Amino acid sequence: MAYTGENGTFTFRDGYCESLPGKDITSSDAALLGRTVGQLFRRFSAGCQDFRHTHILYSLCSGIAECGKDVYLCENTDLPSLRFSCGGLGADCCIFVSGDDCVRISLFGAEGFPVPDRTLKKIMELSPAGKADICGRIMAVTSFSNIYMSNISDSTGAGRKRLPAGVSCGNRAVRELWCHFFTGDDDNFIFQISDNGQRINAYSVEYGFLSYERLTLAYVHKLVSKGETVWLPEDLHYGADTLERIGQNIRRFSPENSIPKEAVRQRFLTDPLFMCVDLLSHSSDMNTALREIPVLAAVRRDIPVDDIDNIPCGRTIFDDSGRVIIRRSGKNRISLTAQAFSQETAAELCSFWTGRLTGHEAPLSDR
Repeated sequence: MAYTGENGTFTFRDGYCESLPGKDITSSDAALLGRTVGQLFRRFSAGCQDFRHTHILYSLCSGIAECGKDVYLCENTDLPSLRFSCGGLGADCCIFVSGDDCVRISLFGAEGFPVPDRTLKKIMELSPAGKADICGRIMAVTSFSNIYMSNISDSTGAGRKRLPAGVSCGNRAVRELWCHFFTGDDDNFIFQISDNGQRINAYSVEYGFLSYERLTLAYVHKLVSKGETVWLPEDLHYGADTLERIGQNIRRFSPENSIPKEAVRQRFLTDPLFMCVDLLSHSSDMNTALREIPVLAAVRRDIPVDDIDNIPCGRTIFDDSGRVIIRRSGKNRISLTAQAFSQETAAELCSFWTGRLTGHEAPLSDR
């Protein structure tokens, strides 16, 4: 997933649309977006975390209802709980309004994954629909956080005693979710949570920095040890396929295509809290996995470019030392992600291709 484009009001990328710099999103803008999104899905769940964006949320839902579609509205919720509720409500699109300096409207499909680029492009290019003959309903619902936490407890076998782990998170509502399962003040193992609870890293006294990718592969190790075949997104570190204990049991998929049912059922790709509770509830399994999983390094850099049309965006380049993924990340900007088996090699690979892409010292095929 990458930058899709702009329409004068929003930038579209990575499964969300975000207000352009300096652009104040009005209720009218939100209603027009609702009338556009309402053409592409059957039923919606929508929410925002606090009351700063309530007017945007209500206007968005009004636009959806004008298209004749039903929407469940939750005024003050957190993103993990809202995503979990989507399936139970029979919704095929989950919308979350957030942001500090700008308004971000995140969209997720029925499977819990961010909507693909092709859907964002439709939203960006479609004209708002007119009023339907029969308007849809806006149904107020309360927070699903208690149901969500109970489901994690039932699914993982986590008891009432909180697990020893520190929690570092600037989002109060998300931190409260994590502190329901973790003590929040342990210095030996600390979770670092960002992006409304969608992204996590950790620090361990025993293992050092633990990236999201390494935590994910520890969970993959756990599933494989139970005899499961695991589905991973194609851009998650390529080195996972070479690991002796799990590589043969990994299958890849593109989030731009149909999401495999197995990837949805395994849940860990869309629910980091579920994954981490299950990992630490069985800490001996996690420690075994972390000892067997080497450091899989990645370096990401955003690069401004002068001639975006001549950059091979969407391309993945392999060589003997690792791989480089090139994506468009802005109107005149690309993201370059270098993956390797050491931080030094990944940094060197990233630096080499930064120079190649911005300086055009030699044809890409020369590497």
